[in-house]
Amino acid sequence: MAAMALRYRIDAAAGVVTITGDYAEAGEWRRLLTMVMHDPEYQRGFSFIRDLRSSEHPVSAETVIAIIGVVRDFWGKLGAHRAAIVTRPGIDNPAMVAHALADHQHIPLRAFSAIEGAVAWVRRHDEPA
Repeated sequence: MAAMALRYRIDAAAGVVTITGDYAEAGEWRRLLTMVMHDPEYQRGFSFIRDLRSSEHPVSAETVIAIIGVVRDFWGKLGAHRAAIVTRPGIDNPAMVAHALADHQHIPLRAFSAIEGAVAWVRRHDEPA
């Protein structure tokens, strides 16, 4: 079975972009974030949720490093507020690597094993990201 391509939906009222689909390479992320940046519904200050709960094909640490590079390149262009990665319960090594890399580069991205915690975190605007 082929991996699902990345997709996104914008909830403008909540100020959240949710990204679904299987794990992807950096080039797919660049394509998707370019689409989001040019989407008329997108506004600076929105947050992102990467929902990995139905993803089945984890990527390597090297790929995660490349993806975080793309995210870093787009962060300022998008004016993003926060980002959350939601995994299935248990250890998701690519998500943990992404969290650590983002923290090192001062990108407010955290990994969560429950959607509720991720949604609550990305919607918080009462404290700096």
